[in-house]
Amino acid sequence: MKRALLALWLLLSSVGFAQAQVPAGISTPISISASSQNVEITLISERAAVQPGDVFHVAIRQKIAPDWHTYWRNPGDSGEPTYLTWTLPEGVKAGEIKWPVPTAIPFGPLVNYGFSKSVVLPVEVQVPASAKPGTTLSLKVDATWLECADVCIPGEGSVAINLPVEAAKRDNGDAAAIQAALASLPKPLPGKAHLTNLGAGGLQLVVTGVPADGKAYFFPYELKLGALVDFAAPQEFVRGKDGFGLNLTKSKSLPDPFVGPFSGVLVLGEGRNAKAYSLGAELIAAEPIMDTSGPKAAGGTTDVGLLQALLFAFLGGLILNLMPCVFPILSMKALGLLEASHGDKAEARTHGLWYGFGVLASFLGLAGLLIGLKAAGMAVGWGFQLQSPAIIVGLAVLMVLIGFNLLGFYEIGTSLQGAGTGLASKSGHAGSFFTGVLAVVVAAPCTAPFMGVALGFAATQPAIGALSVFAALGLGFAVPFVALTLMPGLMRALPRPGAWMSRLREALSFPMFATAIWLIWVSSAQVGQAGVLAALGGVLAAGMAVWIWRTWSGHKGRAIALMILVAGLVGAGTYVTQAPAKATNVASASFGGEPWTPARVEALQQEGKTVFVNFTADWCVTCKVNEVTVFADPAVREALNGDKAVYLVADWTSRDDVIAQALASHGRVGVPLYLVYKPGVAEPQILPQLLSAEMIKAALN
Repeated sequence: MKRALLALWLLLSSVGFAQAQVPAGISTPISISASSQNVEITLISERAAVQPGDVFHVAIRQKIAPDWHTYWRNPGDSGEPTYLTWTLPEGVKAGEIKWPVPTAIPFGPLVNYGFSKSVVLPVEVQVPASAKPGTTLSLKVDATWLECADVCIPGEGSVAINLPVEAAKRDNGDAAAIQAALASLPKPLPGKAHLTNLGAGGLQLVVTGVPADGKAYFFPYELKLGALVDFAAPQEFVRGKDGFGLNLTKSKSLPDPFVGPFSGVLVLGEGRNAKAYSLGAELIAAEPIMDTSGPKAAGGTTDVGLLQALLFAFLGGLILNLMPCVFPILSMKALGLLEASHGDKAEARTHGLWYGFGVLASFLGLAGLLIGLKAAGMAVGWGFQLQSPAIIVGLAVLMVLIGFNLLGFYEIGTSLQGAGTGLASKSGHAGSFFTGVLAVVVAAPCTAPFMGVALGFAATQPAIGALSVFAALGLGFAVPFVALTLMPGLMRALPRPGAWMSRLREALSFPMFATAIWLIWVSSAQVGQAGVLAALGGVLAAGMAVWIWRTWSGHKGRAIALMILVAGLVGAGTYVTQAPAKATNVASASFGGEPWTPARVEALQQEGKTVFVNFTADWCVTCKVNEVTVFADPAVREALNGDKAVYLVADWTSRDDVIAQALASHGRVGVPLYLVYKPGVAEPQILPQLLSAEMIKAALN
């Protein structure tokens, strides 16, 4: 009914609106408003009266219902901006909307640009010099917009205003609102800007001559040929000697090659101290800015150099031996050590060295693979191999095979070291080498203290620097076992071999089976029931292969057993690879946390909230230990679910380039990572990887 009455009023008054000048019987402006379900619009003016030749501003003011929003000139991943169609007297001209700075509004995996609560959209109006005092100018505008919350509704309305023409102009009561909107508009960039390619879908906005404190966000204007950037991807700030860069992810709809020009709004800082600049530039062939600040140490305040990174890597590798994920492999190392401790000391040293070579080769191989994948443009980090369901299933089958071996169901070679790996040669040296390899593979789910800083530093270095850090990590991981084999005094202190070793060996099979169960659970978190089915199918094939191996003697039987095992692994890996991945980072099982997005963090900061971000993964043992101990503390849960603190979870169980890039922006290549954003502070506080309830409560307070 309200809309019908409004339409009737507009129809009856349309003749008056179409007139250029009508007798002035009104000395003050008259405006009307219109509304949809969630947005009310009003046409306001900074003038109470205009004069011939005047240039002034009117504005569409939108009052938006709570939890709803309208859109900026570039709506982002979805939406439509507000459009205005003017009906004006002859000679009167109205310009385009002068758009305020928007906010990034996350919606699931998408990010939109728009406005909430209220917004004033100014428009410049020119009055012709021929306008006669004593008449009235009638301005009418038809507006359309899209209003969205969980659903989107088209909105439309017509509003108008009558302004008397007088010899002297007079300001209106709405002048302050319009002038405040004009004052907040982006200013021209005082420095210079250009766009350069980073390769593999990356772009860098390079800005010089403008100071920045480490917080920046770029809102690109729309392009006729497609979007410039991926709106939902994080924008990494990179500080250089002569300026700064903002690393962006190229939109999939951007034509290739793209030469520009491009334009948009750059926002530096946040909150009341934020400054907005409009800029326009082109894509040029230039070197991107390299980060000169370096990654941060555990507290997020200390720069790390190469020597310190090498020391952190060595200490991290040393501590990695004590992490729970490495316990199953420690059992195999202990058995091999006991066997060699009271035998040939030279042979024991050889076993230790071969194990050390296996560890070093594995860490350097992982480093080379990481460097290659990053050069190809992939966002990967420590533990990336465990984001592959096929590798998870293969490791689960391998753990079952090791468990069968420790129970004595089959033997390969005579060395207990070989019993731990299934890859021993007659001398057992290959078994020692591959025990080291397997130890590194199983250690991947853990990130020990000091490791995160060291690996984050390695990710920013050339190949030789990265390889050096990984080599130091491998040395730290290998040195306890190697040192024992090189020191006769320590070897003699170990208990003498005896019948008890058989019982110990059988008992140590159960950590292997427990690890297999955990890996099957991880595969279910990645691809659902398909991961469980694939893993159990692989285990079935492994069990059949073991049975044939022990019952069918001779080379023929063993060949058949190996064929069945390989066929089972290939079939399980193929099946799980083709299964659709479960949606990543859509919900958290970690005590009610919200899914993390960069836009959500920014929005909460603008609301003055303290934000705690937990970067985690189901295959990260360190993460899970923290969650079932520290995060389960009632005091921690109460603090994270309070009125002032918001708990966000970034789930990296499956591959997620946005999370990988966010980790890299904080000098990390793996999880866990714990960040605390405080109101009014641009950079977050980085907490240690091994948490305590007191650490979290202190950081939140």
